[in-house]
Amino acid sequence: NNMKRLKFITTIIILTSLLACDTTPPVTFKEPQPSDTDNLSKFPDRLQGQYLSLADNSVLVIGDKLIQRIYDFEQKIHPSQLDSNSRLSGDTIIDLTTNSREVVKRDGDSLVIHIHYIDTLFQMDYDNFVRKFKGYYFLNKRYDKESWEVKKIELSKGQLVVSSISTIQDIENLKTLTESTQDTVAPYKFATTKKQFNEFIKNDGFSDSETFVRQKKNAL
Repeated sequence: NNMKRLKFITTIIILTSLLACDTTPPVTFKEPQPSDTDNLSKFPDRLQGQYLSLADNSVLVIGDKLIQRIYDFEQKIHPSQLDSNSRLSGDTIIDLTTNSREVVKRDGDSLVIHIHYIDTLFQMDYDNFVRKFKGYYFLNKRYDKESWEVKKIELSKGQLVVSSISTIQDIENLKTLTESTQDTVAPYKFATTKKQFNEFIKNDGFSDSETFVRQKKNAL
């Protein structure tokens, strides 16, 4: 199962950063964005489907209310990269804490491990909202009681671009537009009007982007 696989994945140094848990966002908003905009009841049909990452060949699947990222590939490692809780016996890795076993292939001195992991990126529900504005879709993911992390999605000519707020320029841009922030460490929490949020988009906000290419029209 996925949890068992994840246990083995975490023993592999090279994959730790790839499949790391969500980190603290650099910016949150005091209400879902854009403000004064209706929530969508589901992702539109034109957005639903499967998309291939240009960065790591993972697959992004968008359903009616769910976005998942599927990692499915083989990774070659050296036995020395296994952590102290794992022991190699022949072609089997034994987890010493759970006694679970994972059969692997050998390639010379290396091990070839098959990775299959599903990461749920967004689930539309009573806490997490999607809003459409100026042709973009905004994912509002609740961070705490009074703040949301926001990502932007754009689909154009079969390419899906998922964008986040991350750079110093993005933060400075928001500080200038809103003329306020009371926070001294991340996440910086902002309150923006719909007009200010629109200006942020036009000023090339959401500068941290990843591109995916459509594979299939309909989601699984």
